[in-house]
Amino acid sequence: MKAVVAVRDPNALAELRRRGLDVAPAATLDEAAALCKEHEPQVVIVDEGLPYAQELVITVKAEVDGPDRDRLPVVLLEGKPDEAVGVRCVPDLCLPVGAVGDVVDKVKAIVMRRARQRRLFDQEVVLRIRTAPDNVERAGDVFDRLIGLCGYTEEEQVRLGHTFREALGNAAEHGNKNDPERTIHVNYLRSGDRMSVVVTDEGKGFDTKAFLARAEEVSALEHTRSRRTNEARPGGLGVFIMKQTCDGIRFNDAGNSIYLMKFLPGHAPPTGVS
Repeated sequence: MKAVVAVRDPNALAELRRRGLDVAPAATLDEAAALCKEHEPQVVIVDEGLPYAQELVITVKAEVDGPDRDRLPVVLLEGKPDEAVGVRCVPDLCLPVGAVGDVVDKVKAIVMRRARQRRLFDQEVVLRIRTAPDNVERAGDVFDRLIGLCGYTEEEQVRLGHTFREALGNAAEHGNKNDPERTIHVNYLRSGDRMSVVVTDEGKGFDTKAFLARAEEVSALEHTRSRRTNEARPGGLGVFIMKQTCDGIRFNDAGNSIYLMKFLPGHAPPTGVS
């Protein structure tokens, strides 16, 4: 089994080789990313203590894993508490730093399980974002990378990026009340005909039915005026824009999670699909 490995401890590399992995060691982010694209590994193992660890996980999930190759599991050897990571791209498996010996058996189990299962999604990226402006902006940049590979026009990419940031901003400000102890949860999925993203905050939610009805009834100018006055949960203009940009938009019953969907280029929306 081929593995791209980015770890600090040379003993960990030796242990992985001893257990039968064909190891391609990486010392930098660029080297690791290049190996992931050229070496055709079956697993990527990353030590979270490395300064570029999260960026590497994001790169694998956003740019290497996808419809043109088998799913590439990422194993993160954890070294930092969640609160120390502003934007965490969730790996396929987390193990303690000292559990390198368990990696091979666990990865083999993941690969075998996926081989038996029907692949539901071409790409899946899960983010956990601590509520802070810099983290929200970073998550927006990750989303830009994802939709940049979907084939949308530049104008569509800009609109979708704005829509996603609006959803994140609402989750941070109006859901999590800008509380840095709270987290925004993002699930991005790409299947054969569509891209979808779910943004969930840890707030109490709001009356989404009235909100969506209002988005249908009033103009963008009125939404803008409302945002400047005293709307209890601002974002009417944002939802108005979302409805213009996306092919599907839904909230959960609690009102703290929004689902946004856009068909991929060349896939006409089936009648009644949202």
